[in-house]
Order: sequence, then structure tokens, then C-alpha cells
Amino acid sequence: MDAVQALKQIFLFKDVSEPVLKLVAQVAEEVSFGAGETIADESETAKALFLIRSGTVRASREGKPPATFGTGEAIGQMALLDGRPIGLTAVALERVDVFALRPEKLAEKLAGNYEAGFQLYRAVARSLASRMRRVLDDVDLASERQAR
Repeated sequence: MDAVQALKQIFLFKDVSEPVLKLVAQVAEEVSFGAGETIADESETAKALFLIRSGTVRASREGKPPATFGTGEAIGQMALLDGRPIGLTAVALERVDVFALRPEKLAEKLAGNYEAGFQLYRAVARSLASRMRRVLDDVDLASERQAR
């Protein structure tokens, strides 16, 4: 499968046009991690937006229960936007293949192509909004349970 077709399998890019995915594919680095390898550390500035092509990742924050991410999901959207530490530690539970999108390479590729930048960052914003809505739903559910 070529890189553009593989990017189409990432949920984050479901509404991104093929011409934009072609630009993204030009800067996407294919990286593999073995079981137990750290993909990202919560204390470090994000090195990339990680798009999981295959495998399972455990993401955790100190003192919080872990979450699991798998094929088609992304880790590091907020860090891509604000350049701050990723805020979680991500560890491969098995072999994990990702596309790594380095912020500086992505910005260079998108420079001057405003429509591509708009589509890409809108997709990231929608992904984050969806996650926030799920969190708010979870908070509402927890509040309802406590009220009983």
C-alpha cells in the first residue's frame, strides 16, 4: 500500500482531500517500534504527530489510568499545535508501525499552501473536539452515577 492510501486509513484524515494527503505523504516518516519501546515521553517536547498504521500503544500519564490506541489512531495532536510536551508516555505493546509527522517538516511543506494547511489543521481540530466531547460525556456519566 502506498503512503497516500495508508494515510487514508488514519481516522484523523478521513475528510482530508487526496492532494493534501499527497503533500503529507512527502514528509511522513515511516517508523517502527518494538514491543516495550517508548514512542513518546510525557516530559519531552513532542518530536512528531504519530499516526498508528498498525499495532497497539499504551498511553499513560503519571497517576492516571492508561488508555490504549491502535491502528488508525493518532497520538500528539495537541503537541503538534502548540509545541509543548506531549503530556503522556506512549509505549508499544507489540510491534507498532507509525507515520511520524515532524512539525517543522510539515510546516515547511505547507508553507504557502493555505488550503492544504487549512484542511490539515481543521482535521486535527475536529479530532481534538471529538475527544473532548467523549471526555465530557464520560464526566456527565460519572456525575449521574454519583448522584444515584
